[in-house]
Amino acid sequence: MANKDKLILFSIEDNVGVITLNRPDKLNAVSWELAEELAGLFYSLRDNDEVRAVVLTGAGRGFCAGGDVDWISGDTDRPMPGTSDPSRPIPRYQRKSPGGPFVDVVRQIVALEKPVIAAIHGPAVGAGLGYALACDRRFGDSTTKMSAIFTKIAMAPDCGISYFLPRLVGFSNALMLVETAKMLNAQECREIGLLDELLAEGEAYDAAVAYAKSLAQRASVAVDMARRLIHMSQTHTLEQMLDYEAAVGTMVASTLDAREGTAAFLEKRDPVYRGV
Repeated sequence: MANKDKLILFSIEDNVGVITLNRPDKLNAVSWELAEELAGLFYSLRDNDEVRAVVLTGAGRGFCAGGDVDWISGDTDRPMPGTSDPSRPIPRYQRKSPGGPFVDVVRQIVALEKPVIAAIHGPAVGAGLGYALACDRRFGDSTTKMSAIFTKIAMAPDCGISYFLPRLVGFSNALMLVETAKMLNAQECREIGLLDELLAEGEAYDAAVAYAKSLAQRASVAVDMARRLIHMSQTHTLEQMLDYEAAVGTMVASTLDAREGTAAFLEKRDPVYRGV
């Protein structure tokens, strides 16, 4: 099958897995099939020890233009709860989670427990914004545009927008973005906190990959568990986190990389980590 026929492209280089959304003719709008494949790929990477960090990007002119409007409209073979004819049968599991694999992608990005870096160019809106916000860090270029665009088509935020947005841009800014569906340009995205790094046009991908490779060369168990602690801290108390840190610290200290790291420090040399 030619690359143009694949919904997702995946490659590994220097322990970094690169995931490319591959519907460039649709600005990588997320279809049901693409969402299923993307969620499944993230899940499969949990126990792929060759991959120690991930870069998520899009083919063509954009990162991701959100959910495929054809499906959202309710007129495709796959029913959309709320917009499809109510007489159409909807699978039981979808009754309980209407967004199905669209929202499961966000769960799997976080649950991967490896750094996930977004390399953004062009639009990252709707579900695409949600996927970008779920990543550990966002690199954009001068073409980047971002929006919680949902109310523009009379829809409500999904794909984790309501969770991540206020944590990144603050409560008031989050309200403004979801209420107005305002499209922010690259500089505005950087100023408000949606982008962590802003580069010249065409440079975001290389910068994101370089950053991911630098993380992949570190003691990956320590990195992954540190990531887990930060995510846990969003919903736990200080006392709980102190206990979790003690437990995680004990787990990480048992790795070979921990022995190498402490030995290198004492011997005043650079450590050589193996990810174990």
